[in-house]
Amino acid sequence: MKIGIYAPDLSAYGGGEKYICKIAEILAEKNDVEFIVFEKPNVEELESRLNVDLQGVNIRKFELNYFVKVLHLHQHVKAFLLKKITKQYDIFINQDINTVIPANSSKNFYICQIPPTNIKRSIFERVMARTFFDQNLKTYDKIVVYSTFVKKWVEKYFDNKIEILNPPVDIEKFHPGPKENKIVSVGRFFTGAHSKKQLDMIKIFKELYDNNKSVKNWEYHLAGGVGDIPENKEYLRLCQEESKGYPIHFHVNTSLENLIDLYSRSKIFWHATGFNEDENKNPEIMEHFGITTGEAMSAGCVPVVINKGGQPEIVRDGVDGFVWNDSRELKEITLKLITDEYLLKEKSYAAIMRIKEFGMDNFVNNTKKLFNFKE
Repeated sequence: MKIGIYAPDLSAYGGGEKYICKIAEILAEKNDVEFIVFEKPNVEELESRLNVDLQGVNIRKFELNYFVKVLHLHQHVKAFLLKKITKQYDIFINQDINTVIPANSSKNFYICQIPPTNIKRSIFERVMARTFFDQNLKTYDKIVVYSTFVKKWVEKYFDNKIEILNPPVDIEKFHPGPKENKIVSVGRFFTGAHSKKQLDMIKIFKELYDNNKSVKNWEYHLAGGVGDIPENKEYLRLCQEESKGYPIHFHVNTSLENLIDLYSRSKIFWHATGFNEDENKNPEIMEHFGITTGEAMSAGCVPVVINKGGQPEIVRDGVDGFVWNDSRELKEITLKLITDEYLLKEKSYAAIMRIKEFGMDNFVNNTKKLFNFKE
């Protein structure tokens, strides 16, 4: 079969990009698969940073001419071209979170990474969404979502058949090593959208450090990428400025090898996306699943994550980690783990066992099942 995949943000190197690249890798085993792009990605960089194999996947690049760029007609021209070429595929997969173009292949799948409420605020926006966005979405056979959390919100607006395909966790890549007194958080440094809230976590760690002797021999490590957007660079600078004088360390744009090592040596994993945000009003800015949480658990880090978004689907509170609702709970849980070595080891082992359910083998099998491919 010939399969076309439109993934417009491959160069972001995030969880969404790993998700679609893994799908492409799996489907390319026995099919003709190609990414449809308007900016050619660095395939070697994708493979290295995301731990994927794209040797069997072709890249089909379209050029936008000078006038399109000058007149800011990018989205209109892209939508026109994509609509036209979908007819050339047996299966078309769309991962564009901004534009749902009409699809005309034999089978069409739309990957909805983010709850759609962010486009349905005012009455005017609701009418526009129902008139254009929803009509285009009806050309798709299935909507694919990351988690039960996203599915719940998508069901409020769309009638299409919705399937859950949890993102994969490379449990074979991440493993526990000699543990040190380290808390780790992993995620891109950026503002807006579903910000990882590093600045908030830094302030909470400082409060823990200042008020508890048992935390004096602990360190807090933050790993994540930062691009060229000035606002994001400024956010990183603010985080670094806030950290001065404390055992807080940054691993910016670090390699996969360094990240694996950091996970292996850390004891506790913090995650705070959605902190001080209203999940019911802004579900789109929550963590939609949480691949980094899974990676940390694979390495034996005890997850202490916010009780919002897709996080509670991975971490069962008190069983294989802990969830928290406010900064007080985050500090209390963390302090309990720091002062109770038995509890820390017990939950570390439980986390390793739990995350096996989200391993790559299950993702491969579920992907083939979703697209009706058999061994």
